Amino acid sequence: MISALWTGIAGLSSQQTALDNESNNIANVNTVGYKASRVSFADLMYQDSIGKGSSVTSAEKQYTQGSVNLTGSSYDMLLDGDGFFVVSSASSTGTSETYYTRAGNFRMGDNGTLQDAYGNEVQGWALSAIDPSSDVTSTNSNLTSFTDIFTQIAGNQIIQFSNKIETYAAKMSDYTTSAKSDSTELSGSGIKTQSAKISDIEALITNYTEALSSYAENPDVTSSTSIAQSTVIDYPNTSDTLLDSDSDQIYVYIDGNKITQDYISMTATTAFKAEMDAAGITTAGTTTDEEYNALASRVATYKALADEISKITGLNAYTVDSSNNASTSNVDVLTGTIKIDSIIPGVSFTVGDVAEVSGSTEQVGTKTTLTEAVAGSGEAAVKSAMEALRDAVAGTQQDVYDSSDILSDDNSNSLTFDAGDTISFTLNGVTVTTDSTITDYSSAIEDLITKINSDPDLQLQVEAKNINGRLVIESKEAGIEFSGVIEFNDAGTVYTKEKNLDLSGNTGAGAEFMQIISTIDQTSLKSSLQLKLDSLGLTDSFLGEFSVDDQGIITMKQDGVEYAIGQIAIAQFTNNIGLEAVGNNLLSATKESGTPIYTLNNGNGTTITSEALELSTADLSESLVNLMVFQRAFEANAKSITTADEILTTLINLKR
Repeated sequence: MISALWTGIAGLSSQQTALDNESNNIANVNTVGYKASRVSFADLMYQDSIGKGSSVTSAEKQYTQGSVNLTGSSYDMLLDGDGFFVVSSASSTGTSETYYTRAGNFRMGDNGTLQDAYGNEVQGWALSAIDPSSDVTSTNSNLTSFTDIFTQIAGNQIIQFSNKIETYAAKMSDYTTSAKSDSTELSGSGIKTQSAKISDIEALITNYTEALSSYAENPDVTSSTSIAQSTVIDYPNTSDTLLDSDSDQIYVYIDGNKITQDYISMTATTAFKAEMDAAGITTAGTTTDEEYNALASRVATYKALADEISKITGLNAYTVDSSNNASTSNVDVLTGTIKIDSIIPGVSFTVGDVAEVSGSTEQVGTKTTLTEAVAGSGEAAVKSAMEALRDAVAGTQQDVYDSSDILSDDNSNSLTFDAGDTISFTLNGVTVTTDSTITDYSSAIEDLITKINSDPDLQLQVEAKNINGRLVIESKEAGIEFSGVIEFNDAGTVYTKEKNLDLSGNTGAGAEFMQIISTIDQTSLKSSLQLKLDSLGLTDSFLGEFSVDDQGIITMKQDGVEYAIGQIAIAQFTNNIGLEAVGNNLLSATKESGTPIYTLNNGNGTTITSEALELSTADLSESLVNLMVFQRAFEANAKSITTADEILTTLINLKR
């Protein structure tokens, strides 16, 4: 009878454990991501073929997929398949513990990290620290992240590689309001109208966007730089040209469109006549005014055609010398050679007939392509497109000085340039000065240009030019401003000169441009995921629209630009049942579960569904049935004890 008592007690204990387990399932019927537990019974040892009761060998969680609850909250996530979210709990001592969970009811913590409902930080592959020197291209050295001045989107693309994710984001300030037409006094030097500058930028935005899309489609393609086309057109030279009267014209076909320039009638100046005589093109005393005027008119006509070509979207044209270098020298322009460059790398243009017309007579010129357009690929093609866009958006600073700007005193009275006078230019502590033996202004300007362009410090910052007899100092890099000082030393009296505000300007739109390349390195160690864009160094505001895709890639969208800022890690185990439940929807790894297994880019067959949660797998109706079964079993075991007790009492009474 004693054995029967102990057998009943063992049965009571095991049924009580089963009741406890089922009660826990019922209590967690609404717990997010909860996995119902199932008890397993086993019989105890036997003696003379009679068992000694039962026990519960284990209470195992059943890792079946729970039902989906669509919540509409962007921070809610559901794991579809085998796997667990990884969270880290930091203690006051600075140590941390790693746990695993199926509960995806996350939120942004006060410190900006992605956290679960208990403040544990979700782990994954975080955004690498942005290096302003290598990851940021900015036309403003004071800005390394997007601010509210960047109102226009230039391009945006998330590119997924085999072991990393990159986000290309480029923005601009409002180039449509900052763009200004170049001065017509700089005719022949590639000047642009305001509308042409805006059209160029819009075409370059398209080119940049297409380069990004192509890169995203094939990120492992061999990288190669895009090359812009350059073509020279050449009209008949002075000896056989037909261009000498008002009814004449010159033209060129570009991409099937005829670009025509009528003869511009000009009156030759005394300086122009002297220049022609000195070059041997004319002879003083024998050349008529009509012949001088025809030469001056040809110069103006060739420059005007270059200006017309520069109005075409994506093209820039300028008169050149015999080496095809930009030049507005009257002697060089008279050769009738115009160089046409595409400002869009990799995009070709077609030059058709080149000719000049006088009445019914037409004389054909020539065309020569110096550089063919080559469409690049991969990262280098994106860089080529970005740099071309940056240069058009920001442009280069042009400070222009007319002779009247320099040869004047503080009261704007005209001065003369004599032997012993000098002109100097100072920039960032470096000064160059013309030779004091030079006796005329034109020679002094050429000497100053030579010295600026040959100085080892200045030539890295600016380039000096003579455009139509005016001193032009231009910055070397787009968006880089400079404050150079021109001084005229007139017989010991030094006058500081200001640039001509009407002629000076910017070769581009004069707007700000910035590109940021951010990277998620999927081979790096896992860490907490920061969500605030300002803390990540992307913008000056943390606000953004949070979303996550099926691979766990987190993106934040702000002002139309989407940034990939991290990827949630999904851990898998060889034996999920071996995980130990520790409360708060958390599990810890054990020897039985094994160490967590991660795959690159979460390529483990498990996906994440956003704006949804996994419901508890506890079945209320099943649990209620089990409660009744366990209750009856408990009562039956109790009955076996009372029965054994009654029999034992009867046996004792027999002895009495």
